[in-house]
Amino acid sequence: MSNAASEHTTTTPGIRTYKGSCACHAVRFEADFDPSAGTTQCNCTICTKTRWWGIIVKPSAFRLVAGEEVLGDYSRYEAGHARFCKTCGIRVFGHGNIPELGGEFCSVNLNCLDDADLTGVPVTYLDGRHDTWAQIGATTYVDPFSAATRA
Repeated sequence: MSNAASEHTTTTPGIRTYKGSCACHAVRFEADFDPSAGTTQCNCTICTKTRWWGIIVKPSAFRLVAGEEVLGDYSRYEAGHARFCKTCGIRVFGHGNIPELGGEFCSVNLNCLDDADLTGVPVTYLDGRHDTWAQIGATTYVDPFSAATRA
Protein backbone atom coordinates (compact mmCIF):
# COMPACT_ATOMS: atom_id res chain seq x y z
CA MET A 1 0.00 0.00 0.00
CA SER A 2 1.37 3.43 -0.89
CA ASN A 3 1.99 6.13 1.69
CA ALA A 4 -0.70 8.28 0.05
CA ALA A 5 -3.27 5.53 0.60
CA SER A 6 -2.25 4.93 4.20
CA GLU A 7 -2.55 8.66 4.97
CA HIS A 8 -6.24 8.41 4.05
CA THR A 9 -7.03 5.18 5.90
CA THR A 10 -10.53 5.56 7.19
CA THR A 11 -10.22 3.44 10.31
CA THR A 12 -9.58 6.66 12.25
CA PRO A 13 -12.87 8.54 12.63
CA GLY A 14 -13.05 12.18 11.64
CA ILE A 15 -14.01 14.46 8.81
CA ARG A 16 -11.33 14.85 6.16
CA THR A 17 -11.16 16.31 2.70
CA TYR A 18 -11.03 13.61 0.03
CA LYS A 19 -10.16 14.21 -3.61
CA GLY A 20 -11.53 12.23 -6.50
CA SER A 21 -11.95 12.13 -10.25
CA CYS A 22 -13.35 10.21 -13.19
CA ALA A 23 -11.12 7.81 -15.16
CA CYS A 24 -9.86 10.46 -17.59
CA HIS A 25 -9.49 13.10 -14.83
CA ALA A 26 -11.63 15.62 -16.73
CA VAL A 27 -14.03 15.75 -13.76
CA ARG A 28 -12.38 16.39 -10.40
CA PHE A 29 -13.93 17.05 -7.02
CA GLU A 30 -13.26 17.47 -3.32
CA ALA A 31 -15.59 16.42 -0.53
CA ASP A 32 -15.46 16.64 3.25
CA PHE A 33 -16.75 13.59 5.11
CA ASP A 34 -16.07 10.86 7.65
CA PRO A 35 -16.39 7.45 5.92
CA SER A 36 -16.44 5.69 9.28
CA ALA A 37 -19.88 7.30 9.79
CA GLY A 38 -21.21 4.99 7.08
CA THR A 39 -21.59 4.55 3.35
CA THR A 40 -24.41 3.24 1.18
CA GLN A 41 -25.13 0.98 -1.73
CA CYS A 42 -28.56 1.11 -3.33
CA ASN A 43 -30.33 -1.61 -5.28
CA CYS A 44 -32.06 0.64 -7.84
CA THR A 45 -31.22 -0.18 -11.44
CA ILE A 46 -28.88 2.78 -12.05
CA CYS A 47 -26.86 2.15 -8.87
CA THR A 48 -26.71 -1.60 -9.45
CA LYS A 49 -25.66 -1.38 -13.08
CA THR A 50 -23.00 1.31 -12.43
CA ARG A 51 -21.70 -0.42 -9.26
CA TRP A 52 -22.30 2.80 -7.31
CA TRP A 53 -20.91 2.95 -3.77
CA GLY A 54 -21.70 6.28 -2.19
CA ILE A 55 -21.53 8.49 0.80
CA ILE A 56 -24.09 11.19 1.32
CA VAL A 57 -22.84 14.65 2.19
CA LYS A 58 -24.46 18.06 2.53
CA PRO A 59 -24.13 20.16 -0.64
CA SER A 60 -21.81 22.57 1.22
CA ALA A 61 -19.33 19.68 1.80
CA PHE A 62 -18.93 18.98 -1.94
CA ARG A 63 -16.87 21.03 -4.41
CA LEU A 64 -16.60 20.42 -8.14
CA VAL A 65 -13.00 21.43 -8.91
CA ALA A 66 -12.98 20.82 -12.68
CA GLY A 67 -15.08 19.40 -15.48
CA GLU A 68 -18.45 21.12 -15.30
CA GLU A 69 -18.37 21.48 -19.10
CA VAL A 70 -18.12 17.68 -19.62
CA LEU A 71 -20.72 16.61 -17.06
CA GLY A 72 -23.74 14.65 -18.22
CA ASP A 73 -26.90 14.35 -16.14
CA TYR A 74 -29.08 11.27 -15.85
CA SER A 75 -32.26 11.30 -13.83
CA ARG A 76 -35.05 8.74 -13.61
CA TYR A 77 -37.01 11.05 -11.36
CA GLU A 78 -36.75 14.67 -10.28
CA ALA A 79 -35.53 13.81 -6.75
CA GLY A 80 -32.05 12.68 -7.82
CA HIS A 81 -29.49 13.28 -10.54
CA ALA A 82 -26.56 11.02 -11.47
CA ARG A 83 -23.69 13.12 -12.85
CA PHE A 84 -21.18 11.46 -15.15
CA CYS A 85 -18.23 12.39 -17.33
CA LYS A 86 -19.30 12.56 -20.99
CA THR A 87 -15.68 11.83 -22.01
CA CYS A 88 -15.04 8.55 -20.16
CA GLY A 89 -18.56 7.69 -18.96
CA ILE A 90 -17.76 7.34 -15.24
CA ARG A 91 -20.56 8.25 -12.82
CA VAL A 92 -18.72 10.50 -10.37
CA PHE A 93 -21.33 12.02 -8.08
CA GLY A 94 -25.00 12.72 -7.70
CA HIS A 95 -27.26 15.28 -6.10
CA GLY A 96 -30.90 15.76 -5.30
CA ASN A 97 -33.56 16.09 -2.66
CA ILE A 98 -34.94 12.94 -1.06
CA PRO A 99 -36.75 13.58 2.25
CA GLU A 100 -36.10 9.96 3.40
CA LEU A 101 -32.36 10.67 3.10
CA GLY A 102 -32.48 14.03 4.92
CA GLY A 103 -33.47 16.40 2.11
CA GLU A 104 -30.90 18.16 -0.11
CA PHE A 105 -27.80 16.03 -0.62
CA CYS A 106 -24.75 15.26 -2.71
CA SER A 107 -23.58 11.69 -3.04
CA VAL A 108 -19.97 10.91 -3.85
CA ASN A 109 -18.96 7.74 -5.69
CA LEU A 110 -16.35 6.29 -3.34
CA ASN A 111 -14.94 4.25 -6.22
CA CYS A 112 -13.79 7.57 -7.70
CA LEU A 113 -11.68 8.64 -4.70
CA ASP A 114 -7.97 9.07 -5.31
CA ASP A 115 -5.68 7.11 -2.95
CA ALA A 116 -8.21 6.31 -0.22
CA ASP A 117 -8.11 3.08 1.79
CA LEU A 118 -11.70 2.37 2.79
CA THR A 119 -11.09 -1.01 4.45
CA GLY A 120 -13.38 -1.44 7.44
CA VAL A 121 -15.81 1.31 6.44
CA PRO A 122 -19.45 0.45 7.22
CA VAL A 123 -21.72 -0.18 4.21
CA THR A 124 -25.52 -0.03 4.48
CA TYR A 125 -27.60 -1.49 1.66
CA LEU A 126 -30.75 0.51 0.82
CA ASP A 127 -33.90 -0.40 -1.08
CA GLY A 128 -34.06 2.33 -3.69
CA ARG A 129 -35.51 -0.04 -6.29
CA HIS A 130 -38.87 0.14 -4.51
CA ASP A 131 -38.42 3.78 -3.37
CA THR A 132 -38.61 2.79 0.29
CA TRP A 133 -34.94 3.59 1.07
CA ALA A 134 -35.24 1.02 3.86
CA GLN A 135 -32.10 -0.70 5.12
CA ILE A 136 -31.93 -4.22 3.71
CA GLY A 137 -28.47 -5.19 4.97
CA ALA A 138 -25.17 -3.97 6.42
CA THR A 139 -21.51 -5.03 6.52
CA THR A 140 -18.01 -3.56 6.55
CA TYR A 141 -15.98 -3.10 3.39
CA VAL A 142 -13.05 -5.42 2.71
CA ASP A 143 -10.77 -4.34 -0.13
CA PRO A 144 -10.17 -7.48 -2.21
CA PHE A 145 -7.07 -5.97 -3.77
CA SER A 146 -5.27 -4.77 -0.62
CA ALA A 147 -4.44 -8.31 0.50
CA ALA A 148 -2.91 -9.05 -2.90
CA THR A 149 -0.71 -5.95 -2.79
CA ARG A 150 0.55 -6.77 0.72
CA ALA A 151 1.44 -10.36 -0.14
